[in-house]
Amino acid sequence: MICLPYAGGGASAYAGLLRRLTGLTVVPLQLPGRENRIGEPPAFTISDIADEVAPATGEPYVLYGHSMGARLAFEVARELRRRGLREPSRLYVGGAHPPDRRVPLAAAADLPDDAFIDQLIRRSGALPELRDLPELRELMLPVLRSDFAWIKNYAFAPEPPLATPIVAFAGLDDGEAGVAEMLGWARHTSAGFRLRTVRGGHLFVKDRPDELAGLITADLTAGQAPAEADEVHLWAGPAAGRDAVLRRHAGREAVATSDAGDLAAVAAGSGPGIGVCVLRARDLGEPVEMSADEREQVEEAAEEDRGWLALRAVTAKRALMAADGGTADPAAIGFPDLADPGPWRVQPGQEPDRLSRWRITHLALHTSRGEALAAVAVPRDGVRLSVDLPPERAR
Repeated sequence: MICLPYAGGGASAYAGLLRRLTGLTVVPLQLPGRENRIGEPPAFTISDIADEVAPATGEPYVLYGHSMGARLAFEVARELRRRGLREPSRLYVGGAHPPDRRVPLAAAADLPDDAFIDQLIRRSGALPELRDLPELRELMLPVLRSDFAWIKNYAFAPEPPLATPIVAFAGLDDGEAGVAEMLGWARHTSAGFRLRTVRGGHLFVKDRPDELAGLITADLTAGQAPAEADEVHLWAGPAAGRDAVLRRHAGREAVATSDAGDLAAVAAGSGPGIGVCVLRARDLGEPVEMSADEREQVEEAAEEDRGWLALRAVTAKRALMAADGGTADPAAIGFPDLADPGPWRVQPGQEPDRLSRWRITHLALHTSRGEALAAVAVPRDGVRLSVDLPPERAR
């Protein structure tokens, strides 16, 4: 497993994984300007990194990139494909916005030093000592500035999706690149997508290596990590595969299903109050569940966005009603911003007030028969969401 670091990070960020993944050769790449390459200018190119990875492609390998490293690993995989070399068996990405989306924190690259460092400490878990130790600041600032300049200047170029499965890891407490953002990585593979939530913040690769190593091991050995009380599993795929998924989750306290013709979704977890809805855009029909405010939002949106916004509202309402038992009037509930990537929740004060405890996450599905959307409602904050999508051709 070849590992690429987050902005400002070095190979030592993967020391915890290296110690715990004893059945796997873990090779953290050291980018210039950091740790034992501190004397070099902290600049790099995708071609340079691909040159380092290329000798390893003679045998099966996987790539792991965290935060900035996820975007690097994605581009390296595409560069190796262009060179006609073996592609990775897996692309693991942690704590990172998908490459076709901007990175909000990249705007900090234009701030003065003190404000720049403050943003990194508050939003991405950077060391507080950067603020207080002049020697550390002098050492790290050139690398951080260089890395964030790369992130800010990165421009995604459309290419065919990777023929490599992507497994995404999201920190439960990561306010920068959480579950809702990381689900977007599913757009960049035709070979299947999984998302797993890890306890911890943005730098869980360094802070929670035990949990991350267990998830990677289960994935590489085709094992099934044991279900935990704070975890909900979401699967979306062809209806023909639904029964096998239901058998796998037999014995879970709560299992919810939804069908959209030949497409199905299953959500399974512990305790009551889980709901799911999957719906194809072409099958939306008259969205009777929408509130007056939501209809106004749709009418005021650009014409090409109206159907998608309505689909987000309807799938969220249906998942919520399934979780609550269907006793509330969905049209009496309104979500204030249908374009919000989420997770969504009903605003406190709307009746019935009990609905405000659920959290709703959307997942866009790119299928051979058109766009579809899944929504899952879970009963509280702190629930870890795991997602499995089969290869695109099977959806």
